Order: sequence, then structure tokens, then C-alpha cells
Amino acid sequence: MQVGHYISLPLGWTAHPFMRNSFKIKNQEQITVLRSLGLEQIEIIPGKSSIAVTLQADEQLNQDQLADKPQADPKQLWLEELRKGQKRANKAYLQSADKFRGALAKFTSRPDEAYYSIFEQVNTTLQLLFKSSKAHSVYVSLEPCSDEDIFFHSVNVAVISVLVAKNLGFTEKECQLLCIAAMIHDIGELKVPHQIRRKLQEWTSAEQNFYQTHPKFSVDLIKKAGSFPEEILPMVLNHHERLDGSGYPRGVTAKEIDKPTQLLAIVDAFEHLCSPLANQKKLTPQEAFALLYKSAGTKYNKLYLEQLMNTLGIYPPGSLVSLDDGNFAMVMSSNPKQKLKPRVLLLEKGKSFGNANVLDLSKEPQKIVKSVKWDEVPAVLTKNYDAKLRCCYFFDPDQE
Repeated sequence: MQVGHYISLPLGWTAHPFMRNSFKIKNQEQITVLRSLGLEQIEIIPGKSSIAVTLQADEQLNQDQLADKPQADPKQLWLEELRKGQKRANKAYLQSADKFRGALAKFTSRPDEAYYSIFEQVNTTLQLLFKSSKAHSVYVSLEPCSDEDIFFHSVNVAVISVLVAKNLGFTEKECQLLCIAAMIHDIGELKVPHQIRRKLQEWTSAEQNFYQTHPKFSVDLIKKAGSFPEEILPMVLNHHERLDGSGYPRGVTAKEIDKPTQLLAIVDAFEHLCSPLANQKKLTPQEAFALLYKSAGTKYNKLYLEQLMNTLGIYPPGSLVSLDDGNFAMVMSSNPKQKLKPRVLLLEKGKSFGNANVLDLSKEPQKIVKSVKWDEVPAVLTKNYDAKLRCCYFFDPDQE
């Protein structure tokens, strides 16, 4: 486009500063104004132009447009990628929970279908996990607590277990068996009466004893289904056992608890502490880590516990933290390369999860001072946030 070209604008007369939609360009200033309109195409009419319309002129325009185009803001680019990763992880998590819910509905009436549904889901998850050799960022998905917490708990334990197992060097086959076991380790809880599982008061001794039989219930249901690999049975039966013999249902010690079961036991305990039963106290991830670490080497495999902390980060997704500039934030995803500098969502007055500002602490000057609880954050900042949301974990399935 040059001085002398006759053009026709694809705009209404109120959308540009010229007298007419069609006119001959008289000077360079008009070309500058035309470029500022942001149009991808402008029609040039050769028969009314005083100079020839050439391909060279079109190419020059494209080059000028590229030169004038503002460069993308790197900060905006990583934020967009973070949001995309968060969205993909959230979608993958909900799909996984939904498929698992459907599989459990078939468990007693159509056990073969239930097995193949779970087997397919597990393999899909592992294919996504192992397509990248890098350590995965873990994202949090915030879901309402409900009577279906067994689905969220099972998927959480399965996803976290295989993330940790991969980082520990478990083979894909070992991860497959671990993931299947984690998916159905608590299926026996469905035989525990609702009034016990959802009871707000402390359990009686009889209720406690009945609940502690659920690993045996799980094994019975799995055996009855008849399709699941036998290798998962010890993991399911012993996931509440402890190295020192203080667990249940049989009180066995370390020599009778294989390595995958030791890992499953740690992840299950961590998830239960952060999202407990109705009559138990909810802990922050840091409180859960601290409590578990007190028993590292006695009740829990210390190496596996440390790898869990390494996988989720010092401040796991879903944690509330205070920053050194006085702000409060929620951790949204871990940062495998810089574990003290995760991506966080600022808790600000009038904001919600949908429109809050997000910071990548590896790119910002702010630092985390400490982990905090909901009741330590000023109410004016948490007005639009629900403290009862359950933290659910997944990784970005598109990570290369």
C-alpha cells in the first residue's frame, strides 16, 4: 500500500477518521492512520489507482506490519501457558474421577467391565505421565466436598503415588500395578455404613474396629470380581499397616510390607490428613508432612516420604502461604526446578479464583514466609473463596 493507491475500507464510516470509505491515498500520514486501524486486509482498486499494484508492495506492507507489531510480553506468555496447563490438568482430573465413578458402579454387577474401565484409565494416565522424562509440575483442582469423597480420594492417591513412583525409578509395570491398587484400595469403605463414615462425633470402639476392617472388605470384593491382578492384593490389604507393626488390620511389620505398599501407605496417610473423614481434624499439607515426618523410619519409609515432599514441593498445591510483602496467596502448582518458588494465586479483596492475580515466584521478588491456615487470613480477603473445597491433584497431560 503506497501513496497513489485507491482503497476501499471494509468498515462503517464511524469506525475510521476519513471522510469516505473509498479514496486515493494522498500522503504517508494516511498510511500510518490506516495501519493503526488494525485491519488484516484493505482492498486496493487498480483501475482507480495512479500507481501500479505490485506484489512487492504487498510484501513490504507485511514486513512493515511485522515491524510495527508489538512484541509479546514474556510475563503474559507464561501466565497464559500456566492457565492452559491448569485447565488441562483440571479437565484430566475430572475425566479420571468421572470414569472411576462409572467403573465402581459396575464393580459388583459387571466386574469384568469395571476392571477393563479401570485398566484403560490407568494405562491412559501412565502413557501421559511417561511420555515426558521430566519431573512434572503438580496442579491443584478445587472441588466441592461431597458424599463421593471416596472417588476424589482414590484418584488423588493414585495420581500422587505414580508421580512419586516415577521419580523413584519404578518401572511402568510397577507403576501400573500401584495405580490399579491405589484406585481401588478403599473400595471396601463402601461396605462401611454411611452413618459411621460421615459421623461427626468421635467413633466408639466398635465403630473404630468395624471401619478398620475395610481393607479386608476391599480384598474380598476384588477377589470376587475375579479379573484384577493378584499382585495388587497385598497393597490393598496392607495400605494401613505401619513398619513398626502399629497399623491395621493385621499389625504386620516392615518385613511383610513390600515397597509399593510402603509408598501407597504414605500417600494414603498424607491425603487422609489433608482431606480427613468427617470426625477428624483437617491439617494443612505442611502440618501433614510434619506429622508424618515424626514417624519417618519407624512407621513410614523415610526415603519415600522425602520423595513425596520432593514431588509435591515444600509448599504443595492448595497450601495457603504468607508472602514477605504482606500478601497472602494459595499455591496453584508446584515448581520442580525451584521447590521454594511455586506459582501462587493472590488472595485479594473483591477477587475470586476466576479473576485473581497469579504470580510465578521464580520470576518475582516476593518470597514465601510461611504456611498459614484459612482462619489466619483476614476474612475480607477470603470472602469469595470457599475454605471447604477439596484439593485434588493432577499433572499437565500435555507436558513434553
